[in-house]
Amino acid sequence: MMERTLLIQPRDPAIFRDGKPFTAGAPARSIPWPMPSAVIGAIRTRLGRLTDYDEETVKRLRKIEQCGPFLAAKTQGLYTLAFPAPADAVAFEAEDGKLDVWPLRPERLVDGEGTDTPGGLPPVLMDRIERDEKPVEMRPFWLAKWTMEWLAASGGVAVRRSPAEIGLGGLSRQRRIHVKIDSGSQAAEKGMLFGTEGLEFESCAICSRIRYGEDEKWAALESLAPIGAERRLAHWWEQSIDWPAAPEWLAESRLIRLQLVTPGSFDEGWKPGWMTHGTPPGLDGLELSLVAAAVPRAAALSGWDLTKRGKRGEKATRFLAPAGSVYFCEVKRGDPRRLWLRSIADQEQDRRDGFGLVLCGVWQWR
Repeated sequence: MMERTLLIQPRDPAIFRDGKPFTAGAPARSIPWPMPSAVIGAIRTRLGRLTDYDEETVKRLRKIEQCGPFLAAKTQGLYTLAFPAPADAVAFEAEDGKLDVWPLRPERLVDGEGTDTPGGLPPVLMDRIERDEKPVEMRPFWLAKWTMEWLAASGGVAVRRSPAEIGLGGLSRQRRIHVKIDSGSQAAEKGMLFGTEGLEFESCAICSRIRYGEDEKWAALESLAPIGAERRLAHWWEQSIDWPAAPEWLAESRLIRLQLVTPGSFDEGWKPGWMTHGTPPGLDGLELSLVAAAVPRAAALSGWDLTKRGKRGEKATRFLAPAGSVYFCEVKRGDPRRLWLRSIADQEQDRRDGFGLVLCGVWQWR
């Protein structure tokens, strides 16, 4: 298999649509981070641009696999990966300006206790501590180094870190007002004002690793090409980057947590359908049992299939488990390292597109 790591840095404020209507008076706003389908769709379009996009070529393009998209931040001339903040962490301000980051862990139910969670799963809680203040909002992107530390921490003890050590804030936004010009009078058309709100990447880029057959011949990568709505331009290039490897301690771990680092598209909505029988797709010999889960509010996904014309290209809205969701599992058999940066989505095309990629950590009962 051919493997390439691509970095894409929008030159203009990038817009990745949220699915809401874009008409006069209604602005087009970008979601905080692009969906995997938006990025791999742009990549496949650029790779296949010298073809006629016939049916057979489209099938081949859809087989290109993506690991990403992830945020790559440039520090001291080098790019380092950052992942979405996990849902099993709660932060409080400390006296020295740092943050006390507390883990959430499943708590066993005793006789007479129960929950209204799906399947009666146990609650995911923080250790009982005396705190009057409310949790603070954490940075949405965690640096790979800190993410690896967090995945290795199994217990319920807080870790103190500065916000800069943890990660990066959300991408800044730029608002623009556009007007439609009448071609005849060269004046603004009445009522034709449009607003857009895009993401500014500055010293950050979108990082995706793609894989396809060595016998596949695609177009050379362009240095400047569009991505996202409005066909706004971005710089594209290939660059080696350090990808975190599966830690050795994971091999013998029996209680593991699966942290989604891209949104998960699952047959059962908030959880993978394969968890009913316990074997992830394509990983025969590995069996997991779901114990508990921390899944925030669903993320909506819609859009257009540009290989179809007119109304036939409309994609039905899907609701995804957002990136950062955490599933607490027990390993019944097999080596959980095989799950590292692998998709656990139920459908094969979703796995190729990069939905449901996970990192693995350890945990213990609260």
